[in-house]
Amino acid sequence: MTQLPWVLRALWIVCVWVVLDLGVAPDSLAGADTIAREARETVEAAKEYTAQQKDAFQRKAQEELSAIQNQIETLRGRARNGSVSTRAELQKSINELDKKKEAVRDKLDALRNATDAKWHTIRATVDTAFDEIKGSYQKALSRLP
Repeated sequence: MTQLPWVLRALWIVCVWVVLDLGVAPDSLAGADTIAREARETVEAAKEYTAQQKDAFQRKAQEELSAIQNQIETLRGRARNGSVSTRAELQKSINELDKKKEAVRDKLDALRNATDAKWHTIRATVDTAFDEIKGSYQKALSRLP
């Protein structure tokens, strides 16, 4: 799916080439019109598919961010009930998680505003940010008694 814009450009070039080919007889222009129409329909279908993929990823990422927020809140509760040293240690981890959560939220905002053609690039940064926050959460859990 990452190669979609390249594929669309190649498809468009082939269609233009077919339509502009000097060997096309005037009576076969109807066939060229059909090819051009089908190419436009293919391009539109590909754009729609890309938009659907982007929307699905955004919904999943938003659900994942909500789950992370719940996990952070659970850690806050456990920190309040822990010893003084545990509380201090967990508070550092919670502060780190809050910063990473905000970074994920910023990346999701960037994703929301990205064009359908560019969202794959931003998706990689969102995936990386989620991996980082999950790792930090696991690290925080390992500090619990």
